[in-house]
Amino acid sequence: MIDFIGAKPGKNYNGDDGCEFKVWAPNANNVYVTGSFNKFEKNIEELKNKGCQLENIYNGYHAGFVKGVKTGDGYKYILETKNGKIIERIDPAARETDHSGAGAPNNQGYVIDPAYEWDDFKSPDFSRINIYQLHVGSFAGFNDKIAVNNNTAKISQIECKLDYIKEMGFTAVELLPVQEFRGDVGKGYAPAFYFALESAYGTPEDYRHFVNEAHRKGLAVIFDVVYNHANDDENDGSLTEFDGDDANRGIYFSEYTYCGGRVPAFWKQEVKDFFLENAKMYFQEYNADGLRFDLTNEIQSNSNHGDGKKFLQYLTWHLKSMFPDKYLIAEHHPESDDIIREVGFHAKWDAPSHHEFQRAMNGEDSVNRIKNIIGKNYGYGKNYPYQWNLVKYALGSHDECNDCDGGTTADKENENDRHRYFTEFFGGRADSVARAKARMGWALNVAMMGTPMMFMGGECHMYGYWNYDADANGDHRFDWSVAGDPIGMMMRKMVAKVNSIRLAEPAFRSEEIYYGFHDDFDNNVFAFKRCFENEHVVLVILNMSDVNFEDHRYGVSTGEHEGNWEQIFCSQDAEYGGWDGAGNAFYEPVTDSGKIYINLPRWSVVMMKLAN
Repeated sequence: MIDFIGAKPGKNYNGDDGCEFKVWAPNANNVYVTGSFNKFEKNIEELKNKGCQLENIYNGYHAGFVKGVKTGDGYKYILETKNGKIIERIDPAARETDHSGAGAPNNQGYVIDPAYEWDDFKSPDFSRINIYQLHVGSFAGFNDKIAVNNNTAKISQIECKLDYIKEMGFTAVELLPVQEFRGDVGKGYAPAFYFALESAYGTPEDYRHFVNEAHRKGLAVIFDVVYNHANDDENDGSLTEFDGDDANRGIYFSEYTYCGGRVPAFWKQEVKDFFLENAKMYFQEYNADGLRFDLTNEIQSNSNHGDGKKFLQYLTWHLKSMFPDKYLIAEHHPESDDIIREVGFHAKWDAPSHHEFQRAMNGEDSVNRIKNIIGKNYGYGKNYPYQWNLVKYALGSHDECNDCDGGTTADKENENDRHRYFTEFFGGRADSVARAKARMGWALNVAMMGTPMMFMGGECHMYGYWNYDADANGDHRFDWSVAGDPIGMMMRKMVAKVNSIRLAEPAFRSEEIYYGFHDDFDNNVFAFKRCFENEHVVLVILNMSDVNFEDHRYGVSTGEHEGNWEQIFCSQDAEYGGWDGAGNAFYEPVTDSGKIYINLPRWSVVMMKLAN
């Protein structure tokens, strides 16, 4: 493991001001640093005379201290390759660039001092994490009177939205990728530079300020990183043929491609260290609380002889050793508890939590589908050690809500590929049943085992689909007029309520869940219990039908727990969009012959707590 790569400003052992540089370039005989500090000198002899040559130290790494370089200076590398060429490159580990165009003559890296005066903040215990997922560029600028460029918000422009997230009871914000990606507008999954954060969103200082402001409000920050492929376009890919070696597009890459980009050579120690240093950067320089790794299954499958798995193990071992309180999440499909038990991640995304819930709401074997997703012991034969090993998103993540095909995914044969906000699948936000099903989704998401996650817009019944820009069917960024209308406000109020219940009730953060004691297939009603040390018991009942049980006539089995019960939540209460008297307010049933008798509204989640 190396100590650092990139440019580190400071003093050398003689006390001289300047900057230490380190770069991997095994196909280069010599590497020189040019920049604003030497007027971007091109002459090799002049660069030598000015002390701008790096020493070839080991395994193709070149390093050295250049006096007079200061924070904010622009720089590039000039390489003399082993085949006699002189090439100019931007540092792949530059902490800031002008844009993503690695081959553009008007782009450069900048020397950045990572020092920042951070406020005190302790990353939350994994069991208390509740994630709000958002896309920086589209989270401001649409119907909120915030002027943005090119339909793209800056990270500083969404700081004012942190109170919005905090007020709903979320404890963490997860950002879609913000490493410098191809172009200025996009989802972020076409990485061009890994260490430089997206320049269209702001400067490194802006990102640090955002993280610090989130922490001041009690919100953890999770960054999304994309290591399964890299943009290998010669104009945008900073790793492409970096030191003149053109085999497989250069020293960083393998022969594999995925999603339009080249797959890194995960078996090379230098490549492993490059990505480890990148992951460390988010914790050391941006004070992050967690990382979400994009498509780790592709890292494992697009590699030789298990090298992808070994690469991931290398990352998780070192990161967990150095940052034991930081949450490491893998997006891994299909189901695999090996990614937790063997590879070493803390958690993985749980796609079935959305797909099974959507089918249950569509009346497809509803009880069994809900049973499949509420625990950590899956019907798929998987078993996870802790409930926070699974990140669940019943209403969908950015993948399920995003349509980059101009709205055409609605016509696809496979319903998993019909990307829309959840309420759209059942009639849209104007439909009361669609809204009731969405409320059920988030209430269930909080009540079942797992780390809850919501993609922006789910909290206000956002219409249509999400896109980071506009298309022929209109603007699909986050619409703030919807977030504040009566329908949106009622859903937000419900989200805040159940999120507060999760933090207040130890049962919802415990490793105990019980079900199988009330499976009503005839009425599509299902119940389960969450418990903590047998002292905190919450009974959760789902009515997945159009039948409305009134007059406290529905009998729910309570299993081995008997006593007095009180309602702590009903998703069909009037304040959330239901109706007065829907639930069991001011009514405390007593267990009678193993059951309690309650009102159970159609399309609802009801939570009853056992009185101590």
